[in-house]
Order: sequence, then structure tokens, then C-alpha cells
Amino acid sequence: MIYAVYAITALYAILSSIAALIQMKTSKGKATSLIMLIGGVILIAAIFLNILQIPYGWIATISGGLAICAAAFINGKKSGNFHAIHHVIRFIVTALLVTGFIVF
Repeated sequence: MIYAVYAITALYAILSSIAALIQMKTSKGKATSLIMLIGGVILIAAIFLNILQIPYGWIATISGGLAICAAAFINGKKSGNFHAIHHVIRFIVTALLVTGFIVF
């Protein structure tokens, strides 16, 4: 089961990082894109922390997930294209990933 958590975390981190890189190329506001990219890197680091059995990998998961959520929230507000359900789903995914890292 932990491998499923790793796979979903990696997919979420990679997709968020790709979205951040695309946004960095196409928009003016690079700060929130950088925050999202850093969040993706932190999520990947959380996987390695957990694999290496270094305690508190879930804290890295919280940090990376919240960075991604915050950046997406700010981007949505700034662009005027804010869809609350999208951000709620993103937050739920992050919460489930953190739960997976704590339980497994």
C-alpha cells in the first residue's frame, strides 16, 4: 500500500512541477510558480525520506502539499479564474497523502 502512496505522491509532485514550469514560461508572476515547483520538489524529497526511514517524512509532505495548494490558490485569485472546488479537491488530495505517509 505504501508504494501506491509513493506513486500517487510522485505523480502529484511531477504534475504540479510541470504546471509550475509551464506557468513560469507563459506568465509574468513567477513567484507563485516557483513556490509550486518547490512544493513538488519537497514532495519528492518526502518520498525519499520515507524510503530511507527517516522520521517525519510526513512533515515534508505537509510542507510540499501546502506550498502547492497555496500557490494554486494565489494563482487562481490573481487570474480571476478561481474555482473553489478545484482547490478543495487539491487540499483533499494533499490531506490523503499526508495520512498515507503517517499511517503506512
